[in-house]
Amino acid sequence: MVSIDRIRVLLLLVLISLWPALAAAQTAAAEPPAPTPVDYGAPASWLCRPGSEGPCTDGLDAMIVSGEGTRRREAFVPAADPPIDCFYVYPTASREQGSYADMTPSPELVRVARAQAGRLASRCRLFVPLYRQVTLAALFKRLAGDPATDKSLPYRDVLDAWTWYLAHDNHGRGVVLIGHSQGTILLQHLIAAEIDGKPAQKRIVSIMLAGDPGLLVPDHATIGGTFKHIPLCAGADQTGCVYTWSSYAADDTSPTRAFGRNRRAGLVAACVNPAAPGGGDGMLEAYLPKPKMAPDDDPPWVKVVGQLSARCVSDADGNVLSISVQDTPFAGLLHEVLQRTSAMPGWGLHRLDINLAQGNMLDLIDAETRTWAKH
Repeated sequence: MVSIDRIRVLLLLVLISLWPALAAAQTAAAEPPAPTPVDYGAPASWLCRPGSEGPCTDGLDAMIVSGEGTRRREAFVPAADPPIDCFYVYPTASREQGSYADMTPSPELVRVARAQAGRLASRCRLFVPLYRQVTLAALFKRLAGDPATDKSLPYRDVLDAWTWYLAHDNHGRGVVLIGHSQGTILLQHLIAAEIDGKPAQKRIVSIMLAGDPGLLVPDHATIGGTFKHIPLCAGADQTGCVYTWSSYAADDTSPTRAFGRNRRAGLVAACVNPAAPGGGDGMLEAYLPKPKMAPDDDPPWVKVVGQLSARCVSDADGNVLSISVQDTPFAGLLHEVLQRTSAMPGWGLHRLDINLAQGNMLDLIDAETRTWAKH
């Protein structure tokens, strides 16, 4: 019998393959009347925002564990007066039975936002809009022949949230855009339509798009393709640039991949390693849930340092971030964690795209903020 997890993974792969149609703002066919826009002036339309970060930032203390086995507790402390903002769009997480999620901050949305974005509040003011994302239930319906009712609903919500943020909350501040999976797809569409080459580009500190089906650039180039004016990042202190990556274990033998794929002739999928933006190998600073065998009084997270490395690798299918486990006493445990995460061939380490590089992302934001301040 096929497990529920495998079915969910399969359906998410279907979502990725169908997204160009789902994300299109207009089609040749007549569209139904637009649903009521979300009022992003209402605090309830945000999962987390300055002054109400708690759902995203509670319970983020970690135990730092090195490859040599040393342990040191790390307390999470939100920044009191951060100089920049972070605007994060979460991945597919809703378990609602409708085609689109409602605007309720359900437990699964809170969990994923906390795991992926909560630590950003130690570096920036954190903005996490709720949006009516495509649910897994919608994909079941589509497979049964029931078409989607509104192909652009999630994108319109994210666009409205971004527009509200710029008009009422930004006040000329620099901002980092962060997304994962469905969130990355939506942000990529938003950036291409509303930021790339537009006045808002001046506000961009950096862009971090994890779990991307394929952000395209000309081969051996850092600009062009999906974005015409925003380059790939090439250094930790560079601003106004984009990081993009999709994680796969170094020993992954899947014949085809769902992410980081070349999808158009003459263009290749980009990969920028958060642990080594200039290229080559880099050591990851991963934040993973506390394992069951950890002491009861350990904090809920483990920061894994000196045990995982990453490198962008290319082949005929595209470019992905290859994750290697280092030879430490914890290698067996980490191999097991990565194997459990890789739910089926082609999926890779998608669920851990941000967790694996989360400490590196914070380091990058530190370096970018110093550059931004000089401007």
